[in-house]
Amino acid sequence: MQNYQKLIYIPLISLGLTACGGGGGGSSKPASSAPPISSSSTPSSEAPSSALSSAVPSSVAPSSATPSSAAPSSVTASSSSSAATTVITLNMASGWRGNGEGNAGVNVNSDGVSFTASGDNIGAVTDLAKPVQLEDAIVDMVVNVSPEFKTSGANLQIIAQIKGGAWAGEWNCWSGNEVLAASTDAAISCTISEADKKFNQTEFDVQIGVQAKGTPAGTVTIKSAKVTLKQPANSSSSTGSVYSANVTSLRELADFPIGAAVSNNDSPTYNILTNSKEQAVVEKHFDQMTAGNIMKMSYLQPTQGNFTFTNADAFVDYAKSKNIQVHGHALVWHSDYQVPGFMKNWTGTSADFITALQTHITTVVDHFEAKGNVNSWDVVNEAINDGNPVANFRTNDSTFYVKSGNSSLYIEKAFEAARAAAPAATLYYNDYNIDQNNAKTTKLVEMLTDFKARGVPIDGVGFQMHVFMDYPSIANISAAMKKVVDKGLKVKITELDVAVNNPYNGGWPGNKITSFTQSVALTQKQRYCEIIKAYMDTVPANQRGGITVWGTTDASTWLTTATSAYNGEAIAWPLLFDNNYNDKPSLRGFADGLQGINCTNL
Repeated sequence: MQNYQKLIYIPLISLGLTACGGGGGGSSKPASSAPPISSSSTPSSEAPSSALSSAVPSSVAPSSATPSSAAPSSVTASSSSSAATTVITLNMASGWRGNGEGNAGVNVNSDGVSFTASGDNIGAVTDLAKPVQLEDAIVDMVVNVSPEFKTSGANLQIIAQIKGGAWAGEWNCWSGNEVLAASTDAAISCTISEADKKFNQTEFDVQIGVQAKGTPAGTVTIKSAKVTLKQPANSSSSTGSVYSANVTSLRELADFPIGAAVSNNDSPTYNILTNSKEQAVVEKHFDQMTAGNIMKMSYLQPTQGNFTFTNADAFVDYAKSKNIQVHGHALVWHSDYQVPGFMKNWTGTSADFITALQTHITTVVDHFEAKGNVNSWDVVNEAINDGNPVANFRTNDSTFYVKSGNSSLYIEKAFEAARAAAPAATLYYNDYNIDQNNAKTTKLVEMLTDFKARGVPIDGVGFQMHVFMDYPSIANISAAMKKVVDKGLKVKITELDVAVNNPYNGGWPGNKITSFTQSVALTQKQRYCEIIKAYMDTVPANQRGGITVWGTTDASTWLTTATSAYNGEAIAWPLLFDNNYNDKPSLRGFADGLQGINCTNL
């Protein structure tokens, strides 16, 4: 891939980068509210809509056969006296396709991505997976046209289109024939600006590319392409200054794992394997990583007996190269999109289903045992419902329960298979809302009591801890953890984030916070400190399994799209780093909690 080296510095504007991160988890909320959302209840990228608005030009046709997640792209950061920027260098080796009626497709070679300009609106496009917001972003390409194209007098047009909703597009970026020279590299550029600012969206992927205009002939080669995003307004650097938490490294403040959930395929913009800023934050502060989706069942065994470990191996190998542990997530999870079709459609006996389940677990755990740095697992994720006043195991909404003969037997059989494959690994049951010390917590303790009495090999409980600034109370969090501690099991916070806005507290939307002010940031700092301190005070040292934050930067939080009441607004601000990976006060609060420093909003 050739990299176009021109750097573009841009001023501050109001643009928020948001994302949904995959990975099991529900948002903590009162049991009386609507059913809880889950951080992996839907895939991280939605498929494009099957219908186009009649107002959409024919130049960009939907590509329904193409997966909505784009090929990995390199993400770097630039800065100037005015602002920091994020630059996405598009992958020229894969992910491109032809667009326009009658398009013969694209040819990918060492020169780049080529297409035959056989008519008007014929070109090549690729996808940028959400959370990329393109309003006022700058697209730069280096192209090379054949002599036939130059002679035809045709023009080029950089294009962008939202793959869903209103199907808004950018159609005004023309590069005239006069700026193109035959068989010579030429730089073309486009600023994405849609009249209704519809590119300020988080719900859908975006496709981007270039097409021929006029009566073209010959070929066009895209040599390189990059997208320079505007800085989001809710960054701590939006005032021109960058906050420092004065924390050298979180991991150095604890004698148990301090982790982060990261991705290597869910969103190319925040890919741990290509994004140097993501790598820098992870390598500085964390000694454990959790994969959002790629170690789950449907990714590893999409069809029976056919295992694919490519993405997961790359993730685990990267972690190993940095001396970072991996917490495996998750071997068994009922969410529909994460259950392979062959299991959902199982017609054999329940005994054979249990055997198939254990075969999956044995194969996966055996595979990663050989890596040497996957030393703990979420064996079963979210098997208990949110019943109130009485909670129970999930039934009809769990393939595993139904196909096991309408039985929760699969849970203990999963733990038995995991223990047989990894005798030294720490095995967790993982769930959300158990931090509320409620009916769900009671059912959890009932299960733990039974497992301990019968020798089912469980080592600990993962508290997901998708919480809010005002809920649940520290007293309930501590009481719930104490119940697990009293069973002699480890407690691990597995998916921590602290959302600023709680749409379930009764005052919504009248009490909605629309700006991440200093006061809000410091209140969040105190909340993080109190949660971490409660963990330290409640869980004895030998029962601390670790603390993992569900993401790094606010830009990639799953909450923006998963919380329907947010209506796509990036108003959660739940993590330790802002949209530009700068420290937030919450990082200081986390560190204070680890060290037993008094928790304040100062």
